[in-house]
Amino acid sequence: MDRTNTRSTGTVHFRLIIVSAISFFLGLQFSHLTALFQIDFSAGGLIDSHATEYMTWAPDEIEQAQRRNRGTRRRRKPNQSNAHKRKKKKNKPPPRYHDSNYTKESFEPLPWSLPKPSSTRYQTSEEFMADYIALKRKHNIPLPWEQDKYKEDKVTLPRPIIGLNFPKSASLTMSEYFACGGITSTHTTTQDGRIGICMMENHLKDKPPMEGCNAHRNRKKEETKPIEVIFDIGLQGPPCYYASLHDGGLENIAKHYPEGTIMLVTRNATKWFNSFEGWGGILKAWGQRSCGFDGSLEGEGMEYWNDLYMSNRSKRQYWLDFYEAHTQKIREFALKHLSLTYVEVELENDKMAEQLELYTGVKQSCVQVCHPGPHWIRKHDTTSKCHPPGEEPPEIDPDVENDDGT
Repeated sequence: MDRTNTRSTGTVHFRLIIVSAISFFLGLQFSHLTALFQIDFSAGGLIDSHATEYMTWAPDEIEQAQRRNRGTRRRRKPNQSNAHKRKKKKNKPPPRYHDSNYTKESFEPLPWSLPKPSSTRYQTSEEFMADYIALKRKHNIPLPWEQDKYKEDKVTLPRPIIGLNFPKSASLTMSEYFACGGITSTHTTTQDGRIGICMMENHLKDKPPMEGCNAHRNRKKEETKPIEVIFDIGLQGPPCYYASLHDGGLENIAKHYPEGTIMLVTRNATKWFNSFEGWGGILKAWGQRSCGFDGSLEGEGMEYWNDLYMSNRSKRQYWLDFYEAHTQKIREFALKHLSLTYVEVELENDKMAEQLELYTGVKQSCVQVCHPGPHWIRKHDTTSKCHPPGEEPPEIDPDVENDDGT
C-alpha cells in the first residue's frame, strides 16, 4: 500500500514538473509574440534589426510586401535652415546674348537678299571646289592645307572657322568633328549666349562678329580658351538673324576676319526640306513672323522672292529654291573674297570624310552622324547624340516625333 502511494506521489510530481516547464515555455512565447505584434510591419515601419529577428514569424504576404517596398522608407525631412536657404537662392540671370531681350513688337525684320539663279547654283560641291581652288592658284594665293605653317597644327585652316550651314545641314556634325580634332568648337550658343544674337549686334555696331562671345572659360582648370569654330550661327527669332542671308553679314565677316575661314556643308535640297519642315515650326518664323523670308519686306530683289512665294501653294518648291539660292550666294561671295579660305563639302557625297581630312587635317574617323535635340535620343533609346556612320542605334519608339538631321 505504501509502495503504491509512493509511486502515485512520484508520478504526480513528475507531471507537475512537466506542466510547469510547458507553462514557462508558453509564457516566454506569449511575451515574444506580444513584442512581435507591436512592431509596425507597414512599408517603412520595419527597421532592419526587426526584420532580421522577426521576419521568419511574419506571414508570407508581409514578407513579400517588405521586400517589394525595401528602399522606399520615408525620406528625412529637409533641414529647415537649408530649405530656407534654397528658397532664398536666386535664379541665374540670362546670358548677355539672350532672346528675352527682344520681342516681336520691338524687333523689325532686317533686310536680306538672295541671288536669282545662275550656273553656279547647279554645281555640285566637288565641282565648285575644283573651280574655286583653280581660281586661287591662278591668283597665286596659297591653299592653307598645302602650307608648311599649318601642317603641325591640329587643323590646317585659318581661324576663326565660321560655319554657314542652315539648320538641319550637318551643323552639329561639323561642330563635333572639329572638337574631335582638338580645337575649341561650339554649336548654337557660347557661355555668353546665342551666337546669332552676338553676331547680329556686332554687325549692327560694325564690330568683329564674335566680339564678346569668342571665349570659353573652363572654371575647373581656371583657364580661358578662344573659340575657334562656330556652327549653327543663326536664329529665327525674334530676333531673326543669319549672317549669310542678311545684308552686310558676310561682308562684316570678311572685313574683320579677312584671312579667316568660312565653311558650308550642303545637302540635297529635298532631303533638307523633309528634315527641316516639321522641326520646331521654324518655317512659320522664316515665312512671315519674325524673318520675312517670304519676300514681303521692301528692298531690292524682294518682289522676285515674294512672287515666287505667293505662286507656290504648298511653299515646298519655294523653300527648295531658297535653300539652293543660299548656297549660290555664299559661293559667289567666296569667289569675290579670295583672301578668305572657303571650304565646301556635300553631306550625301561618299567622299565627304576624305575631302574634309584633305582640307582640315582632321582624321576621317571624327566624322559622325549627329542628331540635335532630345527627341531622337528618346526615339532610339540611346545616351549619345553622335554615332559613327552606319552605327546609329535602331529606332525603338516610332511615336516620338522625328528629329533626324544633323
